[in-house]
Amino acid sequence: MINNYQNQDNHLKEQHWHLKKEINIAHVMTTLTLIIACMIYFVDLDKQISSNTLLIKYVTELRKEDQGRIEKRLDVIDRKLDKLLTAK
Repeated sequence: MINNYQNQDNHLKEQHWHLKKEINIAHVMTTLTLIIACMIYFVDLDKQISSNTLLIKYVTELRKEDQGRIEKRLDVIDRKLDKLLTAK
């Protein structure tokens, strides 16, 4: 029984961290897949950013046009109100 514990203790002492100089094909494939997936993700992200930039510019122009129309309508309404108030 004591011999059995000593064997386990010796076995634990012999286990040390070590590095192997071999490269598994699975690790290489996984790394390449991750790199390719990241590249595709960032390219797609760049396309989305470009698309959103164009959309923001378009919406900004629409807002400017709408603001101009609203101001013209308010001017017309102001003139009509002024005519009504000066007529009384």
